[in-house]
Amino acid sequence: MKTKQKQIKKPVATRASVSKSKVSHAKTTTKVASVKASSRTKAKTTRARATATVGRAPIRTRVRTNAKHVLVPHKENDYRPHLIRAHGLTAVLVIALLAQIFYGFVTTGHVSVLGRVSNIETTELLTDTNKEREQAGLGDLTINAQLSDAAFLKAQNMFKEQYWAHVSPSGIQPWKWFGDVGYNYSYAGENLAKNYPTADATVKAWMNSATHRENILKKEYQDIGLAVVDGTLNGEQTTLVVALYGAPVAAAVQAASTQQASFAAPSVATSSPTPLAYFGSALESLSPVTIGVLGLLAIVAIVGVAAHHYRKQLPKAWKKNWRVHQGMYTFIGMLVLGVLIILATGGGGSI
Repeated sequence: MKTKQKQIKKPVATRASVSKSKVSHAKTTTKVASVKASSRTKAKTTRARATATVGRAPIRTRVRTNAKHVLVPHKENDYRPHLIRAHGLTAVLVIALLAQIFYGFVTTGHVSVLGRVSNIETTELLTDTNKEREQAGLGDLTINAQLSDAAFLKAQNMFKEQYWAHVSPSGIQPWKWFGDVGYNYSYAGENLAKNYPTADATVKAWMNSATHRENILKKEYQDIGLAVVDGTLNGEQTTLVVALYGAPVAAAVQAASTQQASFAAPSVATSSPTPLAYFGSALESLSPVTIGVLGLLAIVAIVGVAAHHYRKQLPKAWKKNWRVHQGMYTFIGMLVLGVLIILATGGGGSI
């Protein structure tokens, strides 16, 4: 007798239950998505309201708000002012570079970052020199055409033989130029300068050197010859300034004087400036645009120090890497860059 085996049927989910499960899952997904969308919408709305508020605010308020984001570390800019961020520093460097190029082109006609060619007038050199003599109770010097011709010859020779010294590589001494123009002297001297942007900076640099100052303030001198010549010296556009000082031999004395006494060696400035004196001289030779660029770097450095003070308020992610000290790095970087700019653009020299 055959026994019937009961077949155990596995429960099969009905279409309705599956459909209900899918709908439930879809609702959950939709709910999560709607929450995210709502969050994004709220953020956009908040930003839009803030923008609209700023947009409706008076110009003074908008300027103050933007300036605060750029210069002042606070919560809304994560205590990192935009000026010391990558885009801010890039903008500062570009402005500094373009300013130097533009100023150099306008003042000299040459495209140069360093602006080595100056715009100096001999009349200004004479005026500034006589001011120093008047303050010392001395008489004014008078421009002498012969000495000016001699100064021009000396400058031309420096460009021709490519040297920066009182004595040329071929052994030409300073007093040769006095003889070439027929200026017989009882006293004579020579000051040289290069790459100072103004006459005032040139004379101040000479006054800061004992031997140069001695030539300017020598009471025996009566005449002066000046030459300002542009050219290429050692591959760089350069402005050379030559000042020759002299006291002519009196007619009665000249008749009795010997050739050797008439052409005695003039006094020349030979002392080497100390590093501090050189840096001070470089400061005095800075152009107005370079001073402005240094002021801009100083602002960036101050903002960097202020940001470093708030380093403990930075987001946690930034505290774990180099950004925690970015303010101090910015300060040091601006300081070093400023010194380099002074030495490069204020590269005036005097001998």
